[in-house]
Amino acid sequence: MKLKIAVFALVVGSLSSWLPAGELPAETAAKLIKIIATATGGKVSCRDAGMKAALEAAGITVDGDSKLVWATNPVEIKMLRGRLVVVGRKEFLSAGAGIALVEDGGKPKIYLNQAAITASGVTMPDAIYKVGEK
Repeated sequence: MKLKIAVFALVVGSLSSWLPAGELPAETAAKLIKIIATATGGKVSCRDAGMKAALEAAGITVDGDSKLVWATNPVEIKMLRGRLVVVGRKEFLSAGAGIALVEDGGKPKIYLNQAAITASGVTMPDAIYKVGEK
């Protein structure tokens, strides 16, 4: 029985290195958003209750008029044109989001949509460009 558990743990551990990118925990995403939010005066707009709580816990002001917005679906992204939209799924970049914060192989990863970032008019911190992938 112990051997079966050990083999299962090894298989699951090796699978995590090739599984597609997934959503980051809200607390981790909020810490990354805090860095991005320096470009918008430390404010973020967010409708999602779980993310809103994580943002507030990280010391970020949640303000509906912020140029930086957390979105959870493509319909919401399309309604937020002209603002810098941050999402938790890489595939939402094609819907117009500017930044995707995902988990890849157990680590946070940042994907950037430069056209959407430029269109938002928000000047991003250089640190995000250094670690983000286009």
